[in-house]
Amino acid sequence: MIKRTGSCICGQIKFSVNLDEVPRVYNCHCVDCRKKTGCGFITVIELREGALEIDKNKLAIYKHPGGSGKEIRKNFCKNCFAPVYSHVERWQKIYLYAGLLDDVEILKTSKNINFEKSHFPIFELKEKGVKI
Repeated sequence: MIKRTGSCICGQIKFSVNLDEVPRVYNCHCVDCRKKTGCGFITVIELREGALEIDKNKLAIYKHPGGSGKEIRKNFCKNCFAPVYSHVERWQKIYLYAGLLDDVEILKTSKNINFEKSHFPIFELKEKGVKI
């Protein structure tokens, strides 16, 4: 495991996270992720249980059904509203928003997910990588 730190844009949310030697990094192109960020996709890191050390009292939560009908819980900063991580009930996984890491050097590879029906046509996609 490799320990990294991160924060939201206003700095009220600070965290440390234990990442795998080769983190599971995904570029999600689903409608939910696009609408959450206003971007063509979002890059997230799948975390192991207990990997994230964070003061949850400083987070707000928005819950809604995902495409599968199962709940998605989005955790974000109460002050600057930056998304921090989501819990996806369908997979029983936590996904950390990769852009919050102070050092992203460990993120060498990623896999595109949920792009078959909902990616922006300006992106050339393969299973791995994104080309603009």
